[in-house]
Amino acid sequence: MNFKRILKIAGVGILVLLVVAVAGLFIWSATSTYPAGEIASAALESFSTVSVSHDRWIVFTPETNTEVGVIFYPGGLVAPEAYAPVLRQLAERGIFVVITPMPLNLAIFDTNAANAVIQAFPDIEDWVLTGHSLGGAAASIYAENHPNQIEGLALWDSYPPDSADLSDSAIEVISIYGTTVGTANTENFEAKKPLLPQDSTFVPIEGASHAQFGDYGPQKGDVIPSISATEQHARVAALMLDFIEDAIP
Repeated sequence: MNFKRILKIAGVGILVLLVVAVAGLFIWSATSTYPAGEIASAALESFSTVSVSHDRWIVFTPETNTEVGVIFYPGGLVAPEAYAPVLRQLAERGIFVVITPMPLNLAIFDTNAANAVIQAFPDIEDWVLTGHSLGGAAASIYAENHPNQIEGLALWDSYPPDSADLSDSAIEVISIYGTTVGTANTENFEAKKPLLPQDSTFVPIEGASHAQFGDYGPQKGDVIPSISATEQHARVAALMLDFIEDAIP
């Protein structure tokens, strides 16, 4: 067998392995992703005050014109629709909201997803980027690399990776997180606070769970919440509305 033939066979073999690996990733993502629950499904319905579209992105358009928008990065292996309960409440208060589905439901594979949203909706002048869990980490990376594109960053039970040090950033930041008897539920949460600006706002929600920032059922390794999902959704929405009002000049 000549050398060229050996290279050709090797190349075909590598290609087959890559195809199998990619197919495996898609199957793993599809079978591992937490689906949205019934509360989220109801929040995705259009009503007189909010129009909901589900095409490239999930878009909540309030009935009144607005120049303020929220871009949301979902948590890892969570259906993007699961975050509709909180985000719809923002839209009902006049905030334009866009949820960005992610490749393999992992936001880390498209940290720059906000760019396409900002370009697609030029009438929105001020954006707040928001993310839950892994989505918050990806949003932090975007905030570090594009500080002039957004007015604020909101993290839900999340913190930046070490590669996204925002300690010197001028971006307004809020971190909303669950606690149990006063202790953050998210591992390493306290140690990662120095990665955010010194004037960041940290707001604990006692009794909140990781999964109840959305609506996708119990999550492996999560705490048992002592407040209802409805209460947690309402409190997160209220905190977000206050933050947006303060962050947007």
